[in-house]
Amino acid sequence: MTLSSSAPLRGLRLVTLWLYAFGHRLRESLMALASRLRDSTMALASRLRGAVSQAISLPAIAHRLAPVLALVLLFAAMGGTWRIASAAPPSIAAAAAKADDEPDRPLKKSAKDLTGKLNLNTASEEQLMMLPTVGPAKAERIVTWRKKNGGFKRIADLRRVKGFGYKTFKRLEPFLDIKGDTTLK
Repeated sequence: MTLSSSAPLRGLRLVTLWLYAFGHRLRESLMALASRLRDSTMALASRLRGAVSQAISLPAIAHRLAPVLALVLLFAAMGGTWRIASAAPPSIAAAAAKADDEPDRPLKKSAKDLTGKLNLNTASEEQLMMLPTVGPAKAERIVTWRKKNGGFKRIADLRRVKGFGYKTFKRLEPFLDIKGDTTLK
């Protein structure tokens, strides 16, 4: 079978027509896509312009800067220095300072400064308050628990008193005892 000279041309024409039709459809699809993309970009740009103009409005900036401006003016009015002032008249402030110098209960010491042991079954509230982290409320709870339950059978019973968890108990344990005299200093 021999091919005529027109057969390759006919095949080439078919391929050319197919490519033209496919290319035309492809071109139309790309143009439609570009149009949609342009429209959505324009819509997004207009939304952003509205949001940016709304976010950078003068009243919003003034509203945010007002507290900072007030602090700067206050600082300038004080002459550039901070001074602690008392609201009480000088005589009352002096009396309060003198009362602070003369405590009516034992001074609290840090755990490093404490020496000796405290008997949980015989200690008074004042003695209990010498312990670190024990204030009047906790000391009162210890005395109340001691009266209610007939004393501490072991040091670990302190954990049953409200406010004395594991960490607080472990911090106080070296200073506690249930027998003997209170020698805490």
